[in-house]
Amino acid sequence: MIRKTTGLFKKVALTGVAGILGLAMPLAAGASTASEFPTGPVTITLPFPPGGATDLMARVVGHRLSQTWGQPVIVDNKPGAGTLIGSEAVARAKPDGYTLLLNVTSLVQAPHLRASSTQFDPVTALAPITEAAGTALILVANPSVPANTPAELVELVKANPGKYSYGSYGAGSSGHLYGHIFNEQTGLDMVHVAYRGEAPSVTDLIGGQIPLLILSGVGAAPNIQSGKMKALAVTSPQRSPILPDVPTFGELGYKGLSDSGWFGFFAPAGTPPEVVAKISTDINAILAEPEVQERLAPSGLVMKGSTPEEFAKVVKRDSDKWGAVIRQAGVSVD
Repeated sequence: MIRKTTGLFKKVALTGVAGILGLAMPLAAGASTASEFPTGPVTITLPFPPGGATDLMARVVGHRLSQTWGQPVIVDNKPGAGTLIGSEAVARAKPDGYTLLLNVTSLVQAPHLRASSTQFDPVTALAPITEAAGTALILVANPSVPANTPAELVELVKANPGKYSYGSYGAGSSGHLYGHIFNEQTGLDMVHVAYRGEAPSVTDLIGGQIPLLILSGVGAAPNIQSGKMKALAVTSPQRSPILPDVPTFGELGYKGLSDSGWFGFFAPAGTPPEVVAKISTDINAILAEPEVQERLAPSGLVMKGSTPEEFAKVVKRDSDKWGAVIRQAGVSVD
């Protein structure tokens, strides 16, 4: 249909009527593209290895999108370089909506952590689609640590200089940076221990090799419930739905530790806005389904769903925020 209409415009291009129609053509073509999208397979690039909350969300949402669209939706895991490998691959893809990205807050942290990635700016290289979910990180301790609150921890660490360190799932991760903020606010000098992923850090905490971790609800909740670790506080504006008895840092009076991390979908910059809007609407409808929320709830995710414009503001805000924190901390992973 689009080819025939374009040909008609060429035949009458010299007439006044054709000029008017020519101006209207991009709008008509865009509307048709959005209404027909997709006409073939769509790929969701995931810059993480299989497993974990991001992989679960990609596969749950991808399965439902496939049913909604009547087209295959493929999850492609491309881990590495703090999510930059997968993110940059999507940024370079054809901007037609057929290559998508599911990433987390690491997307706007990673470029500030690597001098070699200064050419990649996710704020301009990608088109935000929707903020799919929010999530909290949790400060946990080995049960042998004689502190049950952040305040008690501060007293303990100050009374035992050099004895206590904290771990996270990676250098420059949100866990690492939240720990830096906590150190700054409380006057502590706890050393950060970077792990390659959450699983080995959990193993070491349970085994007593490290006393403290800042990690996700996925890694923390089952171990807290079994008594293998204890939770001191969560980093989100509200309490975590899977840990309702654990206070937030905000309600305990700590600043800069009350932001939720996010899970969000993106397309390459330049993707037609009407296609981005359609994908956003379809994903948001899926996130609102009770069955989907029930499937994702054990991961500690709070389903959101937003317009592309709303999510773009969140991405820009967090890029500026974490860029400032990283520069102040002097953190680099190059």
